[in-house]
Amino acid sequence: MIQDVYEDSLYGQILPAEWKDESVSSLVLLVDGEEEFFVENDEDGEVLLDYIDRWVTIEGVVTEQDDEFRIKVRNYMLEDELDYVDDDAW
Repeated sequence: MIQDVYEDSLYGQILPAEWKDESVSSLVLLVDGEEEFFVENDEDGEVLLDYIDRWVTIEGVVTEQDDEFRIKVRNYMLEDELDYVDDDAW
């Protein structure tokens, strides 16, 4: 059981990983359309429940153990946020 822990910044899409009683119970960050990083279910990770299907950059601590990758969120930034501030300037 080899475990690797490091800090990283990852860009990907937030998707549901598990469901419980018709609610999302855990999340995964899909990177490059193939690598899945399970998001830790702590206070910072649960904030991302509001951003399912959105593209984000997450800064945090990555833990690699066997074939499973996990990320503990320290900071995140929505990458698909549209800027409607100048919408009236048409």
